[in-house]
Amino acid sequence: MVNAILDLSGEACPLPLIKARRAMDKMESGDILEVIITDEESKVNITMAAKELGMKIAKIGTNKDGKWHILIRK
Repeated sequence: MVNAILDLSGEACPLPLIKARRAMDKMESGDILEVIITDEESKVNITMAAKELGMKIAKIGTNKDGKWHILIRK
């Protein structure tokens, strides 16, 4: 179950990374954050930041409109 959704579609790095990092800092153990982005560089940076914080990437993929959906579990 997703606890929070952060839709950053159309935003380019570094903004998605900064906003996602702030959301990750507020997460409790067991929480799941869904980050929605359109920027390829942001996908790489957000997943790297989550792993550096000891979080798990539960799922990553695109949907029909080309947006990336990253599920991050703390």
